[in-house]
Amino acid sequence: MRGALVILLLAAAAHADTAPHKEGQYSGVTPGDVQPRDTSGKPARPKRPPPKGTLTWIGFSAKDGGAEVFFQSVAPFDVSQRVEGGALVVHLGLTHLGHNTWRQIDTRFFDNPLSGIVARAVGAARATKDRKARPAAIEARIAFKNVREAREATVRTATEADGMYYAYLTFPEGAEAKPSAGATETGPAVKEPENEPAPSKPKP
Repeated sequence: MRGALVILLLAAAAHADTAPHKEGQYSGVTPGDVQPRDTSGKPARPKRPPPKGTLTWIGFSAKDGGAEVFFQSVAPFDVSQRVEGGALVVHLGLTHLGHNTWRQIDTRFFDNPLSGIVARAVGAARATKDRKARPAAIEARIAFKNVREAREATVRTATEADGMYYAYLTFPEGAEAKPSAGATETGPAVKEPENEPAPSKPKP
């Protein structure tokens, strides 16, 4: 399904539309969008922003066979990544999981190289011979449909028009090997039996 753009809303981001929708329909917020003001004349109820260090939203979109994943918070945060066990582990300089951001995203059924995303809180760890010390943070594990294609993403960050900070991870189209045209699977060659010589007739 090339060209399909699907945004999965995992957190109750500010001003999100909570009305029910038909299957396959999405009409919630998109990254950086600012919702229009209510013109009914009623005073808007002030909304308390989430505390700093909170992962407020995880989003995913499938584009032209590739994928884009984004993470949202109220203030800038550090992002680092490493390939581990056939998956990409994204280390976010945040300390709390927001509403519903702990839920797993299943991306297997979209035309993209990723199969799923799940975020979890990790505690601080001391340095070892094989690993540097790390503070408490949020780690998002991104799984690939083909573990051989596990790779780091291209990262960009921005503070969008809604005042929220976003980290975008872009993945290219998967490059899973396909059989070459005309190639066929054949079994081992079978050697045909040699013709036995005809018996000679005795001389009279």
